[in-house]
Amino acid sequence: MPESIWNKKYSFPSIEIHKLIYTVTLLLLPNLIFLIIGNVTDTARPLVNIDYIVPIMLLLLNNRMCKVLGYLFLSIAVVPDVVMFVFQMFPFMDIEGALYLAPFLIDGPQHYLVFVLSIFLYALLMPLMINFYAKRSDSFHALLSGAVILIISFFISDHDLRYKVGSGGTFGAYNNYVTASQTKLFLSISDMDFVKINQVESTFLSTEYERALSALEQPFNKKILFILVESLGVSSKIELQTKVFEPIFNQQDLFEYLEMGKYAAPDATIQAEIKELCAQDVKGYGLRLVADANFPTCLPKVLANKGYQTTAFHGANGKLYDRYSWYKKAGFTEYLFAENFLNAKRCKPFNGVCDDEVFPIIKDYFKKDKPLFFHWMTLTSHTPYAKKDIYSQRLDCKYYEIDNDEACRNLMLQAQFFEGLARLNAQPEMKGVEVVLIGDHQPPIINGNTRFGEYEYKKVPWMHYVIK
Repeated sequence: MPESIWNKKYSFPSIEIHKLIYTVTLLLLPNLIFLIIGNVTDTARPLVNIDYIVPIMLLLLNNRMCKVLGYLFLSIAVVPDVVMFVFQMFPFMDIEGALYLAPFLIDGPQHYLVFVLSIFLYALLMPLMINFYAKRSDSFHALLSGAVILIISFFISDHDLRYKVGSGGTFGAYNNYVTASQTKLFLSISDMDFVKINQVESTFLSTEYERALSALEQPFNKKILFILVESLGVSSKIELQTKVFEPIFNQQDLFEYLEMGKYAAPDATIQAEIKELCAQDVKGYGLRLVADANFPTCLPKVLANKGYQTTAFHGANGKLYDRYSWYKKAGFTEYLFAENFLNAKRCKPFNGVCDDEVFPIIKDYFKKDKPLFFHWMTLTSHTPYAKKDIYSQRLDCKYYEIDNDEACRNLMLQAQFFEGLARLNAQPEMKGVEVVLIGDHQPPIINGNTRFGEYEYKKVPWMHYVIK
């Protein structure tokens, strides 16, 4: 009579500590290279991406079909891990943007191509490497180790524990979790309201805001520089605002006149651009979805029809806010983005071209003897107001009793920008150029008391001058 399964004696496999440690190492190994990349590029990533655990467990099992599935799933799991890095460095948020950027990488710096090739080879070879070293483990230790890591990861991720505070300044820059799923984080970004609104076709209404570009001389000057300054607010302390603008005030003998003021501003950069360039308020940020015939008549198109060269420059990726598409519809005959200057020095916001790299570009454009309208949307002063991008110590936050570090960094970056602008103004190539400048929106500051205490609510400063 066969022995009953209820009477049969079962023995639990013995746990071998060296095999347990070895197996845990294999389960966590794929995280290592991405943590190194994150440290080198100053980007965020969970210490443990739990997407890898189950695929590696399958690779470690002594079953051919499980190993094939493990190889396939592990290679696939690399994709969202890479995408989360790309979001922080080149935020384009969809596959269309990736295809848009790809041709620029071919002509880009060699280390970009090496990075792409290395990641591709890593996705193919890393599962093979783990499978090769799986011989020193076994199915029992693989299941035990994987189950323990998954259980611990569940409880840690459920409490959103972080090993350091992320900047939150770009997509995915807050992902300094101890454990998390990169796939889940990718899907959460894809579900953000900001991303969704970029999929909604834009509609337009005549703007309710005052525009700095309304101050342009009539008839139009032959050379016009329009600067929309990122996160330039109006300080509630007059002497502090004066200090920020000091390099320009010291140049008044260089100008035919200097006009200044402050206007109420919209909440988003794209709204400020459309407001100034097109005299319209925009709802829905899917500007690429708007037919050319339905796009408003904007100042660049008016000037292009008068024979002006119309050039736009923004140091971030052209896919951000669909600038690669709507700049042309607005009438720009040339538009330049980060992907056009892959060798330029990069600053923290969106891994974009530093503002200091742009001043020489503008100077070279205005040396040409032809009508020119140049629009520059600045970038370096974008949140998170990176300390590493600050080199000027002209503004002393303690002297002006600015206790909030975020506000201090914002104001130091703005003071630094106006030093660069003053140097540009003094270049002989800038003679006769009419300059209009305005902030895009009140600086985003996390601390509400600081946001409403250090800055005038929703106000931005503007300037208008002509260089003699």
